[in-house]
Amino acid sequence: MPRHPRDCAVVVDVGALWLIGPMADRWSADQIRALAPDAASVRAGDRLATPTPWRQTGATAAVLWGYCSGSGTKPYQTIVDLAGPAYKCSCPSRKFPCKHALGLLLLWSQGEVPDADTPSEHVIAWLAGRTKARAEQKPDAPAPAKDPERAAKTAAARVDRVRGGIDELQLWLTDQVGLGMAGSEVDTYRKFDAVAARLVDAQAPGLAARIRRLPALISGYSGDVVDWPEHLLEEYGRIWSLCTAHQRIDELPDGLARTVRRHVGYPVAKADVLATPGVSDKWLVLGRRETEEENLQSRRTWIWGAATRQFGMILDYAPTGGLLPNRPVVGHTLTAAMYFYPGTPELRCLYDDATPSDTPTTNTVSTLPVGDIADARRRRAAIIAADPWAMTCPVVISGRLGRTADDTPAIIDTDGTALALPDIADRWALLLAATAGGDVRLFGELGMRGLDAISVITNERVIGL
Repeated sequence: MPRHPRDCAVVVDVGALWLIGPMADRWSADQIRALAPDAASVRAGDRLATPTPWRQTGATAAVLWGYCSGSGTKPYQTIVDLAGPAYKCSCPSRKFPCKHALGLLLLWSQGEVPDADTPSEHVIAWLAGRTKARAEQKPDAPAPAKDPERAAKTAAARVDRVRGGIDELQLWLTDQVGLGMAGSEVDTYRKFDAVAARLVDAQAPGLAARIRRLPALISGYSGDVVDWPEHLLEEYGRIWSLCTAHQRIDELPDGLARTVRRHVGYPVAKADVLATPGVSDKWLVLGRRETEEENLQSRRTWIWGAATRQFGMILDYAPTGGLLPNRPVVGHTLTAAMYFYPGTPELRCLYDDATPSDTPTTNTVSTLPVGDIADARRRRAAIIAADPWAMTCPVVISGRLGRTADDTPAIIDTDGTALALPDIADRWALLLAATAGGDVRLFGELGMRGLDAISVITNERVIGL
């Protein structure tokens, strides 16, 4: 999980709501723990979820505040804006949210933070200052009208540059297969970084990202000397086919051509996406994943449309140490129009930050497409048929927790089929506790290695893992 400076909190302007209003519905402890940057913060926040270290706490419909005793003589001043959520704390921690914000949220969840008509003066001052800063920001200048002839020349020049980079990549792939897989596991990062850097220079960042993921693919199978060369060769084949598709992009159907451009890394302006027809729905926030590589942090927020019965994925980026945009809490429902990026299938999307409303989960959980492992594999097969370069597929699988013959954590459906849950060791105890050994519904990304479990659905609630 990324780490953030404590003074980079972002506040959503909630107008007069923070002055007076009915108390907001309290979040569950599981929803609050899902906000934590790491497991250590969860444990520290749990220890602070007691009235003993707190004083002068209060809550309105949209903001919490309080003072928490620490190791020093001066208590830490903590504020949580529920609309963001956004956090402010005078502690020196660089985690976001810090343990004090988590402790205050958990205390509030337990009903031990008293309601107040208005916030304390320091809370009002902080919110007002942030609101003023946002108001003083210059609005984005409208994009200048494009010169069609110049835009066409720029696009053609980019295609030529990408094709040059792909020609070099295909020569490199030919060499890798010709020399064999032996030795690929030695000094893997240096081996692939130079190739990825050349693709960045050729304006093909999507291909560069796929090359940079190859070392992790090898290390993920380091315990199986039989499987990792096989899977590396499979990925080489996917990259080769993507290169070939791009070299013939003018001959492809429009939908497939857009998919190829997306995987290669052609940019799509946010304004152009927002100009397309939106898909209005109540979107259940199913889970999120955050990763960091090459001084860039990214976050995937998965959503499910209750009426449209479709998945969506909001992808956010920020420099390492920067602040990712605020998104609704896992388990909440977002009422908004989603605008989908071009490509098949349509998954990546965004929404106009000024329009949505965020509420606790309603009845959207019951609409999820829950199935067994065979259903999940059929769904993935359908996505790969539409997008041969798709890495994973969002699925919801019902079953029970167990282990495979080689002692790998797994979900086992009613047919007795087991699906591995890789990289879940640090979340396995949380998953067992959340399900109490009973039947379980897991949402995650189904890939070559199994299911990356992102959240668990229990008692009609979504709990992030």
